[in-house]
Amino acid sequence: MKLTKLAIMMVAVAAMASCSDEPEEIVPAEYTEIAEAQGQGGGYAGMYLLNEGNMGSNKCTLDYLNFNNGVYGRNLYAQQNPDVALELGDTGNDIAIYNGRLYIVVNGSHKVEVLDAATAKRIGKVDIDNPRYIAFDGKNAYVSSYVGGADDHGTVVRFDTDKLQVTGSVTVGLQPEEIVITDGKLYVANSCISMTPNYDNTISVVDLGSFKLEGSIAVDINMHHLKIDSEKNLWVSSRGNYYDIPSRLYKLSADEKGNYSVAATVPTACSNMAIYKDKLYYYASEWSNETYAFTISYGVVDTKTAKIEPESFITDGTEGNIVAPYAIEVNPGNGDVVITDAKNYTSSGAVYCYRQGRRIWNATTGDIPGNVVFRR
Repeated sequence: MKLTKLAIMMVAVAAMASCSDEPEEIVPAEYTEIAEAQGQGGGYAGMYLLNEGNMGSNKCTLDYLNFNNGVYGRNLYAQQNPDVALELGDTGNDIAIYNGRLYIVVNGSHKVEVLDAATAKRIGKVDIDNPRYIAFDGKNAYVSSYVGGADDHGTVVRFDTDKLQVTGSVTVGLQPEEIVITDGKLYVANSCISMTPNYDNTISVVDLGSFKLEGSIAVDINMHHLKIDSEKNLWVSSRGNYYDIPSRLYKLSADEKGNYSVAATVPTACSNMAIYKDKLYYYASEWSNETYAFTISYGVVDTKTAKIEPESFITDGTEGNIVAPYAIEVNPGNGDVVITDAKNYTSSGAVYCYRQGRRIWNATTGDIPGNVVFRR
C-alpha cells in the first residue's frame, strides 16, 4: 500500500483565528493514498466513516474514502466547516445518507448534524437530548433518545428534514437504541437503565400515521442493534446481562396481519451486524466471567434458514490482527464487508475491507471508528 500523508490548513482557519478572542483549534485533514481501494466501490463513489471519539473528549471526527482515486481523508468536517465552533462534537453514534444529505448523530453534544453528502459542508443541525440512532420515512427523520419519556423511559423524536425542526416525540422503552421502519410502522430496540439491573426486553412498535405507541414485542433483555432483511424479517441483538445471561441474536417474522414475533433464536453472541442480500454478517465480542477476557468471533447467518454458516467472512487468517472490532457494514454495490477496529479506544483505529474472505485494503482512522455509510 502506497502511503502519502498531506497536511492541509485552509486560509479560512487563520482568518477565523484572527478575529476571535478564544479561537478553536482546527485539526487539518490528513490524506492517504490506498491503491488497493481505487475503483473498488461497486458503483459507489465513496464511503464515510464516523469516528466516535472518547466520551467527553470532543473528538468525534469524520473520514471519507474516495473510491474513484483511492484517497482516504481523515477529519474532513473540520476542514470543510472551519467556522463551526467545537468542530463536529462529542461522541458520534450514528450516520446515514438520505436524499443527498449526510446525517450525523452526535450523542454527547445532543444534536444531529446535517451535511451535504457530496461536500460534507454543514447545512444545519437539530438539537435532541441524548440521541442514539436515526431512520427516515418520507420527509421525516426519527431519532431514538435515552431521555424524555415518563418513568425513565426513552423517546423517539421526529423532525422535518426540510425545515430541520422537531415536530413530535413518543415515549418508548428504556434507553432505546437502533430503529427500523417498514410498512408504516417504526420498530425500536430497547435496552436498560445504565449501571442498574433494570433491563427492558421489548421492541417498541410505533404507528407512523398517528405517531403513537402501538405496542411492544417481547424478545430478550438489553437489546441493541436492529436490522431488517429483504423479506422484511427483523433481526435484533441482545447484549444479555454480561454475567449469566448471554448475548444472543433473534429473527422475528410477521404473520398475515403484520404482527411480529420471534421465529428463531440463533445460538451465537452478536455485538454488531450487517445484512446483504440473504446473508447476515456479524462479529461477537463476549466477556467471560471465568477467564476475565473477551472472546471474539466472526460469522455469517443465512437469513432464510437462520442457520450459522460453517465458514466466516474472514478466511485468510487476518482476524487475529483485529484487536477490538467495533463496526461492521457491507458495501451494497459489491458485497464487500467493512469492519473497523477500535484498538485501544484512546488513539487512532483502523478499517479493513474483505472480499470473499480475504482482506483487500485497510486504512488508519480516527479514534474509535464506529459507523460506516456508502455514498453513490
